[in-house]
Amino acid sequence: MKMLAKIQVDMLAPCGITCAVCYVHLKEKKPCLGCRGQDASKPEHCRKCQIKDCVTSQGIDFCFECPTFPCATIKRLDKSYRQRYQVSLIENGVRAKTVGMEQHLLEEKEKWACAQCGGVISLHDRACSECGSCLA
Repeated sequence: MKMLAKIQVDMLAPCGITCAVCYVHLKEKKPCLGCRGQDASKPEHCRKCQIKDCVTSQGIDFCFECPTFPCATIKRLDKSYRQRYQVSLIENGVRAKTVGMEQHLLEEKEKWACAQCGGVISLHDRACSECGSCLA
C-alpha cells in the first residue's frame, strides 16, 4: 500500500496509534479501516477495545482530551508499545494536542513513509508494505 497523500483524522485511534501504519490496516485482504471504521475487518481485541469504549462514554474522541490523561490503562499500553515497537502513545497524544491534529498526522506520514518506494512502514513490524524495506 502506498502512503496516503494525507492521513485523515479518522485514522488516528483514541489511544494515539496511527491506524494508517498499523499492520492490520496494511493487510492486502480485508484491510482494517481504523479504530473509527466498521468492526467487520478489525481483530477481536480492537472490536472490544476498552479505550474506545471509555472515550465514547466520556463524549470525547481522544484520550489526550481527557482530564485524567494519561490514565493507568494508557500508561500500560504505552509501556507495551514503547518496549515492543519503540512508539509512545502518550507522546503521540501530547504531540497531537500541542501542535494540532493536522500537523501531528503530517509528521506521522513523513515518519512512516518508505524513503525507497513511497510505501507505508508498519509500526508493528517496521517493514514497508510495498518493497519490504525495513526502518532502521
